[in-house]
Amino acid sequence: MKYFVLFVMLLLCSSNVFGQKLLMSWSQQNIENYTIEMYNSAQKLSSKELLVKNLHDESWSEAFLTLNASLNNYTKDTVYLTELAKQITNNKETKLKGTSRLIIWNRITSGDIIFEGKGLVMDNDLFTVAGRANQILQSLTKKNFGFVTTTTTNKELTTLKSKWLNFLSKKTITEFKPAEFKNAKIAEVSTPDAVEALIASLQESPAKTEIIKKCLKNIYNLDEMPKDKTSSAVYCNPDTYTLSYLGMLFGDEKTDETKNANWWKAFWDKNQNNLLWNAEKGFYEIKK
Repeated sequence: MKYFVLFVMLLLCSSNVFGQKLLMSWSQQNIENYTIEMYNSAQKLSSKELLVKNLHDESWSEAFLTLNASLNNYTKDTVYLTELAKQITNNKETKLKGTSRLIIWNRITSGDIIFEGKGLVMDNDLFTVAGRANQILQSLTKKNFGFVTTTTTNKELTTLKSKWLNFLSKKTITEFKPAEFKNAKIAEVSTPDAVEALIASLQESPAKTEIIKKCLKNIYNLDEMPKDKTSSAVYCNPDTYTLSYLGMLFGDEKTDETKNANWWKAFWDKNQNNLLWNAEKGFYEIKK
């Protein structure tokens, strides 16, 4: 499989949504259990109702609607933004349902989300109230004072909350600048967290197997993966994308079929603390 072809596809399909990133492709049609009736209902919610909703969202579709309704109706509502900032220290966690094509790297590593090879990449942990509040604030203000992830401490949440409140009080706050991976062929998958998640996603799971079966049946009317590796049906298996991404990230010029799930897991276990980004070449090397 030629990495160049996949790279061109990525260039054609990548863009920003709500200040986040698309990997390959994504649309609102990919959100599970999402209807026009739900959308219309969310648009009618008051800012106070949205604040309560953010505390209790239990699915990706619900969290998306809170974000969407906020963006459409309350971008300039300082009171709403201030109350959202106060939710930054709420680390209550909910295992979101219906996360097809939602990409949160730490949640893929933990097994809470199944990586499907493409989708919407969110840098905030939407499984927590704090992560959802921070995502809404970033989307409405186009400002970034840091992300809320699975490893963010309570102290860091308090600091982040203070930054938002100071910003909303018209104080000058230095924005957070995410690490850059110069000359990366696919910036969306180039962070260490993304690499770890990609490798973890290669492991077999019943949920991933079910995704593959549904894709084969619904799109190609097949009951099993074809033996012909040139068939487009191979893209029903997320590993097809994942192995291509990993090859690019470590400078492979062509597919190495010996690098399977077990190989990559052993590689990560041995080298995860020795990765060095080569800014000139645009891929990772191992520190010697």
